[in-house]
Amino acid sequence: MRKIAGIFILFAILIVSGKNVFGLAVGEVQNPKVTSDSFVEDSAGVLGPDYISLIDGICKNLEAKTSAEMAVVTVDNLGGTTIEDFAVRLFKGFGIGKKGKDNGLLILFARDDRKIRIEVGYGLEGAVNDAKAGRFMDTYAVPKFKEGEYARGLYDLAKAVAEEVAKASGATLDVTDPATWPAQIETVSAEPVQKSAPEIKNVSQAVLIYVASILSIAFFGLATLSLRVGFKKAKAAKKAAMGNGGVLPVIALFVGAVAMFIIGSAAEKILLPLAGYLGTGFAVMFSQIMIRRRLERYIKNYHLDCPKCKTAMDLVDEISDNKFLSVEELAEEQAYGMDYEFWKCPKCEAVERFNVKLPKAGDCPKCKRRSVKTTKTTLVAATTSSSGKERITYKCSNPKCDYIREVEKKIPRISSSSGGSGSSGSSGGSSFGGGSSGGGGSSRGW
Repeated sequence: MRKIAGIFILFAILIVSGKNVFGLAVGEVQNPKVTSDSFVEDSAGVLGPDYISLIDGICKNLEAKTSAEMAVVTVDNLGGTTIEDFAVRLFKGFGIGKKGKDNGLLILFARDDRKIRIEVGYGLEGAVNDAKAGRFMDTYAVPKFKEGEYARGLYDLAKAVAEEVAKASGATLDVTDPATWPAQIETVSAEPVQKSAPEIKNVSQAVLIYVASILSIAFFGLATLSLRVGFKKAKAAKKAAMGNGGVLPVIALFVGAVAMFIIGSAAEKILLPLAGYLGTGFAVMFSQIMIRRRLERYIKNYHLDCPKCKTAMDLVDEISDNKFLSVEELAEEQAYGMDYEFWKCPKCEAVERFNVKLPKAGDCPKCKRRSVKTTKTTLVAATTSSSGKERITYKCSNPKCDYIREVEKKIPRISSSSGGSGSSGSSGGSSFGGGSSGGGGSSRGW
């Protein structure tokens, strides 16, 4: 159950962190400072080279006069997550703003989702508070976006925000608009990613849908487990049918995570779906624990009925039943490849025998018994710079068989972890300064 709990916690962490498996990931967005020594990344293709140059000039002017870093990023879609979550993770991945000053700003534009956000670093929350960020978007960006003038709207917004930051620092940018405005690039917006998800009227309905789904999976799985155990006649077979209990919770939690991403995206909320996911996750594990305990008591007290006189038979203990076994069968039991189970009727002395396969030994290609044990010996340990080597030995435990086979296998070298957060690409300049954001800012739609 510790492994199950670990997997459950992992799913919860992934959900809280907002990792999206169905759409654009933050890590797919290029870091413009790395790729082209620019403050502008136009992944959505709405700006064009002229507007990229104009906006980048504003950002570089701002950094030169105040040391503040402002990034302008456009994306096709948010991959089903919220623009607030996407902006926070992108801001952190790029490290916008100078380390220690946290004087960074991110203008994030999502074309297909029709959303825009200004994300503000800790150090600039006084200069651009949430209300002011919203007012800037309402004044300079949203009206232009409604007319399809995305590039001009982003330019006007970047200019207004940069001048406000400079003003708070006692500096002047002296940004001059071009004599002739560059042409607006024609773009074709696709349907937002979340529109492909089922229509959800409210968050409560969303929670209800996947809570019912997960509990249905749990009920079906537990009912199947009970039937599988009940149909087995041998006690060892019933124990084997119980398994280790790790499959059902993993399936239920995985399906719950998938459902939460889809429905949470459609409902544009996360807290209530998360509460539903956590609740159903614990419900599945609690139900499994209760059912398994009941089945364990049933198996412990289980008695096979005599096929002749219907009297409850007694299970012959492991030591006493050795007299019924051949040398080969004893070897199979000692290798945990088979379990030979015998029941004896105390009334008519009838004997029932069951052969139950166990997973810890394999079939011998020579004597055909389940008595082959596998051992691994490391010959050369793997390191981060070179691969290793191990010897795998397959040996039959049957004293009447001399089968043995050895193979050597290459051990892959240990991979050294290399972090990377939201940037990829080739040459250019250095990255941003390593600043962080506390989630301050404002968002708008159009």
